[in-house]
Amino acid sequence: MRKTVFAIGLFFFISYSLYSEKEIEDISITKPSSKQEEEEEKKITTNIEFASDFIFRGNTFGSESISQRDDIAYRSFLPAYTFQPSIEIPVTNKFTVEFWFNIFLTHKGDRDSDQRFLQTGPSGMELLGYYQPELEQGKLPFDPRVVHPYKEQNGLKRDDGGEILLEYDLLDSDRFGNFSVGLFSYNTFLAQNRFSWTQMFISWKLPILKFLEPKLSFYKTTDPDTDAHTTGINKGSAYIPFEIQHQFDITKDLKFIASTSVGYIFQNNPTDRLSGFSDITTQAKVDYRKFFFSVNMAYRPNLEIYDSSYFFDNVTTSMTIKDGRTVDPSKQYGLANQAVISAIEGATSNPLLQQILIDRYQGQHIKREIYYFTLGFTKEL
Repeated sequence: MRKTVFAIGLFFFISYSLYSEKEIEDISITKPSSKQEEEEEKKITTNIEFASDFIFRGNTFGSESISQRDDIAYRSFLPAYTFQPSIEIPVTNKFTVEFWFNIFLTHKGDRDSDQRFLQTGPSGMELLGYYQPELEQGKLPFDPRVVHPYKEQNGLKRDDGGEILLEYDLLDSDRFGNFSVGLFSYNTFLAQNRFSWTQMFISWKLPILKFLEPKLSFYKTTDPDTDAHTTGINKGSAYIPFEIQHQFDITKDLKFIASTSVGYIFQNNPTDRLSGFSDITTQAKVDYRKFFFSVNMAYRPNLEIYDSSYFFDNVTTSMTIKDGRTVDPSKQYGLANQAVISAIEGATSNPLLQQILIDRYQGQHIKREIYYFTLGFTKEL
């Protein structure tokens, strides 16, 4: 929590300091040169944004982690409110640095999701049956300081993090389009089992259909083996997005922006190594002066990329691999679910039929569509 507060404080301190320096420069310079005027074309931009979830390239950092944490079914819309401030600093006319943060506002603490009575650690096996005979005799065959219920490490505080993005404009041409290169690196704040994601990229703003602002990029991952602490994230060895957007000027102050991005991922994770179209992310955004509101949908056209125990951190069997279904967290743990599973096992002695019935009871379809919204304002300094 202290690191989170420090990060937010540092963000606003930098914003205020840069704004103050700019005010002093504006007062001291009475007649700017043409070169100075060019440099002032790009301004420092701060962005204060609140979102209902942290969605990136079809990956959910919030809502699906909450489903696993709180033992509730996966949903297309499940609020995982987060604060996402950023500041973009044009170091030169060609080189830009951006700092971006994601800080979840709810579900931050760890929770005992597996509801097991006796275990030796988080996500450990249930030992109640093993110790039951001695317990019935009035004996205590274990150290209660060691063997007891444990909370799993599933709080969203583990997904709080920050990103730095560096971008350099290589070419700005009406004939050939705009080329830029750079990298981004996202790291969670907690040092234990830290999740990091770093990619280098090259982007090309195409010189055609300029009213749609078409953009094609290529991202190369430098750390594909670093896993997220809660829900698995498909980082891929490489990623190619194609983006278009168009702005409609309703009035001088009111604007509507429609955009969409189609992403293709290479070798989605080190376990499955699948390639294909991973997400189609569409946004409808309204800008009024400095304020904005957006409604977004991330569509997953290829569920095989997400259908694995690596991504959902749930157990699946050989009969359910790549069927577009996964384990419903609300039917995985607890006495009621165990009673249903025991009833299924008692109803038939055929192990294959038992597994089919249990998979049918516990399974649910992976959500193709993930909806979320954002609200915030932008300030140029």
